[in-house]
Amino acid sequence: MKKRILHLLSSNQYSGAENVVLNIIKSLEQSYEFLYVSPDGSIREVLNEKKVNYIPLTDNNFASLNSIIKKWKPDIIHAHDFRASIKASFLPCHANKISHLHQNPTWIRTINIKSILYLLSCIKTDKIVTVSPEVLEEMCFKKIIKAKTHVLENHINTEAILKAANAKKLANPFDLAFVGRLTEVKDPSRFIRIVKKIKEVKRDIRAVIIGDGELRDECEKLINSYDLNHNVELMGFLANPFPILNNSKILVMTSIWEGFGLVAVEAMTLGKPVIAPPVGGLNTIITKESGSLCESDEDFIKKIRELLNNKDEYEQVSQGAKRNVQKYANKETWLNSVKFLYENLDGS
Repeated sequence: MKKRILHLLSSNQYSGAENVVLNIIKSLEQSYEFLYVSPDGSIREVLNEKKVNYIPLTDNNFASLNSIIKKWKPDIIHAHDFRASIKASFLPCHANKISHLHQNPTWIRTINIKSILYLLSCIKTDKIVTVSPEVLEEMCFKKIIKAKTHVLENHINTEAILKAANAKKLANPFDLAFVGRLTEVKDPSRFIRIVKKIKEVKRDIRAVIIGDGELRDECEKLINSYDLNHNVELMGFLANPFPILNNSKILVMTSIWEGFGLVAVEAMTLGKPVIAPPVGGLNTIITKESGSLCESDEDFIKKIRELLNNKDEYEQVSQGAKRNVQKYANKETWLNSVKFLYENLDGS
């Protein structure tokens, strides 16, 4: 009989962590029985398209989750990120529990209510998975949980990305692209400010923002106040963002923190230079050959202008991006790591 694995997420939209979960489910559905559980939202559309077994949390409380657990009886609860991991740890069931951390928020670096609560949840968790070594290294209590941790860098299906990117042909290219949730941690306002400053020397700069979230209204107001309506296109959530990304020259990330930085690797698959701050896994992913790590807005603007104005440099970095992404493209190695994780939880 196949092991039953329940993936638990606190988000209801499609982004990096959700992409990883779907990759695991679709790649290993012949070996395991999977169930995806999360609050209801736009993620439902993606899950239906992928034909993934899904039960929404109608009210997103502990009681409704516990009810699903009792009915489905999973062997493993694979919880993603902190909120879901804490919930899973306190569920009264015999399932093995995995806490899979895709991000490294700043609060995890200090002793506070949130970090203490997560530390307590780790006691009842069998394995703690991080998407990059940086996630563990930045934890204030890393020495306490180190024995339970396992680094599982994300895998990229380069063939699927290239196929999705070519699913639609587009005209008018964009100079800059921002892809991610419109939330504080992704800091889309900073991206808009950078576009504003670039417009001062390049009036026809064209930028696109792909994603949705609680800061959408704020982004719209900022675009209007900066007179960027003809420069920045706010597209919202797209189930397939790759044709737009493929039609853009540079991916610009302005995240305050990133556990791994999946969209950076996806962009590099398409030969797009990535310019981002030196946070979390981006420190490992982005090299001088594939983009640039920038601290200040001035550094961002300088590097963007260099790439847009120098075709030879742009082509060199574009080819470097394609080369760098290959280390994340070995699917067999990645799947073997996931299987090893699922088969070696008891007594771990």
